[in-house]
Amino acid sequence: MTARAGVRPGATSSEAETFGDRLRRLREEAGLTQSALAGDRLHPSYVSLLEAGRRSPTRESVEVLAQRLGITPAQLLGEVDAAWETPLALAEAALGLGKTGDALDLLEPHVSAVTVGSVAGGGLYHRLGLAYATALERSGRPGDAVPVLETLAAGIEAAHGALPWLPTTVALVRCYRDSGDLARAIDVGEAARARCAGVLAADHQGHAALVSTLASAYGERGDLLRAQILLDELLERPAAGTDLDEHACALWNRSIVAAERGDAVAALDLSEQASTLLGLGNNLRARALLQVSRAWIQLAQRPPQAEEARDALREAMPHVRQHAGAMGIASAETELARAELLLGRPEVARRHATSALTRLGDDYPIERARALVALGAAVLELTDRTEGTDLLEEAAGLLRAARAGRQCAVVWRQLCEVYRSLGDFERAMAASDRALDCAGLAREAVVDVTASAARTGHRRRSSTGSPTGAVGGRPGTRARTADAVLAR
Repeated sequence: MTARAGVRPGATSSEAETFGDRLRRLREEAGLTQSALAGDRLHPSYVSLLEAGRRSPTRESVEVLAQRLGITPAQLLGEVDAAWETPLALAEAALGLGKTGDALDLLEPHVSAVTVGSVAGGGLYHRLGLAYATALERSGRPGDAVPVLETLAAGIEAAHGALPWLPTTVALVRCYRDSGDLARAIDVGEAARARCAGVLAADHQGHAALVSTLASAYGERGDLLRAQILLDELLERPAAGTDLDEHACALWNRSIVAAERGDAVAALDLSEQASTLLGLGNNLRARALLQVSRAWIQLAQRPPQAEEARDALREAMPHVRQHAGAMGIASAETELARAELLLGRPEVARRHATSALTRLGDDYPIERARALVALGAAVLELTDRTEGTDLLEEAAGLLRAARAGRQCAVVWRQLCEVYRSLGDFERAMAASDRALDCAGLAREAVVDVTASAARTGHRRRSSTGSPTGAVGGRPGTRARTADAVLAR
């Protein structure tokens, strides 16, 4: 009689291992000998017989062993708790419909079951954790999703190849990126990419998503050349297992890199190619979010294509609201606010920016700052200078506390332009300096030409009558670099 007879009738257990196999694996993962696991309540030889499959465990022995291993009896038996099988299925369906709040409500009572040991012992625990992490991410809480995904990743490693690791790793890289930990995102992404190369996993589905997500992390850090190289290699030599959505995602990220590098025409062309590919599938969430990204590129044109961007966003908003989650909706609302400002409709812009802010949690300080800048600009257009400047200062406070990165630099640049339009050149210059610092353009020592001019009696002035070349000023090339940072 095998140890599988000890599993509760009607329960679902891991088909890959017997009770003895699971007990041995969990004991070894815990670093325990058979004697240490037995303790003073069981005999080591009994543990040995259980692991060999020559004894069936009793309820009492299962409870003792589970306590010694720090897991639940159900986890030791490889059972799936029927109490959360139905909520898990409903939550996955809710995620497919874009109802992240419903998914969180269904999953939160059960996520305590997700541990390294439980994930390693059964794929359904992995499904539970991944669904919960996805719901957190889409609700604008990538920082909260990170520890869940780290637990899943550790459990997958402990399963020694029994579970697919790449989708979880891609999600982890994405959440590190979106929560601002770019160094960790790149480290984990590069390690995974090397692992793919080592086992020829580049021919499997998921590799393209990994490279595309890794490239976006490099882009956010400001290393646009590295991002472009990764994406160009991916697009020139697509892996055998790459599906249409993954190829579209690579084109999408490549369009963002092109826009960041100032090639807005190529950016629009690449985003159009991505849109065509997504149109062949049924990934409605990706199609909706691509429209938001495309609107951002249109607003980055010189001159901005504000009317086209607004019309595209209006058309996409029903799908964005249904499928994109809180973060996607907020991004769309912010872009709509920016478009309406450019079209001279500050009251409408204020409504969109306010709506965006209601959806953004603390995990997205840069996105909140973007919405605050749009809201502040709209309020200033409506002549309330005090409230408007307060909103701009709130945005500046969020940016000062945020991790430095390219998107942080972009919003500082937006803030600079608003201050400049107000005639507040001191704050405009401070915001411009912050933008350069966040973009990785460190302040350089320059000659204090004002002091030199004073010594020679020749104080040089600009056409506006202000001294030029003061200490801390930026060379012309630096100013052009800052001007090239596109307002996202």
